[in-house]
Amino acid sequence: NKKNVTFLSELKVLTHYSIPLIITFLLEQIFSIVCTISVGRLGKNELGACSLASMTATITLAIFEGIATSLDTLCPQAYGAGKYNYVGIHIQRSFFFSLFLFIPFAFLWWNSRIFLLFLIPFEDDSNLIDLTVLFLRILIIGVPPYIGFENFKRFLQAQGIFEITTYILFICAPINVFLTWFLVWHSKFGLGYIGAPIATVINFWLMFILLILYIIFIDGKLCWDGFTLKAFQNWDTLLNFAIPGVIMLEAENLSYEVLTLLASYFGTAELAAQSAASTVASLTYMMPFAVGIASSTRVANFIGAKKANQSKISCKVGIVSSIFIGLLNCSILYFSRFQLASVFSKDDQVKSLITNIFPLISVIQIFDSINSVSGSILRGQGQQIKGCIINFSIYYFVAIPLSVMFAFYFDWQLIGLWLGIGIGLFLIAAIQSWFAMNVDWEMLVSKACERNELKFT
Repeated sequence: NKKNVTFLSELKVLTHYSIPLIITFLLEQIFSIVCTISVGRLGKNELGACSLASMTATITLAIFEGIATSLDTLCPQAYGAGKYNYVGIHIQRSFFFSLFLFIPFAFLWWNSRIFLLFLIPFEDDSNLIDLTVLFLRILIIGVPPYIGFENFKRFLQAQGIFEITTYILFICAPINVFLTWFLVWHSKFGLGYIGAPIATVINFWLMFILLILYIIFIDGKLCWDGFTLKAFQNWDTLLNFAIPGVIMLEAENLSYEVLTLLASYFGTAELAAQSAASTVASLTYMMPFAVGIASSTRVANFIGAKKANQSKISCKVGIVSSIFIGLLNCSILYFSRFQLASVFSKDDQVKSLITNIFPLISVIQIFDSINSVSGSILRGQGQQIKGCIINFSIYYFVAIPLSVMFAFYFDWQLIGLWLGIGIGLFLIAAIQSWFAMNVDWEMLVSKACERNELKFT
């Protein structure tokens, strides 16, 4: 685009890109929300098992999401530089590498009883572990299409095609709601607890198949030259961005899952409340996450096209937008806390715990929003290593130690757990934003040019 890029013009483009992504990510969250609500109404053990299984799955899948974040740098920059065939090769490398890597994790999921017995403190709740293992074993079947969807949607996003994932989710989300109800609650065909993970697996496959069909028959083939053995060569470029990307995401995801694990030490009711709180926080997170993806793509496209000034403007628009989105999420969560508590549980104790921690969680949304967008921009700039260091050091040397101290030493329990994480998110948001906005943009352009001039051998 030869038009001048201004703050307002970039805000319009970012809004245009972000809206379908926000809808997409919100619809994706319906899967876990419907699963949590359906299973939660079966009983406390079922809700707790669903939470623990989701914790394990989230930790594992974050590895493959982290690998895919390498594409947030490589694909948009290659596309911006006009190296269209490189985009397809980058996608294939990430996809096949992730599939190979999942094989040992599938074995661990199948035998997850071993580490669950070590982690779970309940001696009289063996049924909780049995239900958790069952959930994970079924979910194994759905991971390959999940990996495929995460990779190939970035293939389209690098080309500026953001709407298709929204259309796919508009199809799959209601199907997921129906399947979950049918497989869990139907009087004749319902399977009870196991119906929830089965419905999730079916929808993962449906989402991936529809995405591939779109690329084959409608749009997105510009960057696809077919499968190639080059996808199995020169993985060093992929790993240079994937490894810090994995650490960056895992540092964040593991910190939240540590909250779930620590909450289990307070009792089943606290674990159920933590599960509901995490689900809602994940839902509100989707808005800044979508803006972050759009900002990352724009920043990377401009860098690849050797337009440093435009990339800088796009970065500023993303950071400012994240502040307003955080304030919006804070307001929504705070004023709807009583209604949300009733949605997730019928148990009075669980509802009371949920409403008590939501005011704090609502404030944390402001910092989490800035954190999400600034982290995405760092990936678009190719600065994953900085995000990796910032996230890992603050989460594990500041946030989690504070959470443990507040929760157990001061006996603030769930409030203490979230307070520690909130302090960590404030620090991460501030530091990442500074690095994202105060960078040598010409240096980023130079590095991108060097990568895009390398030949695939």
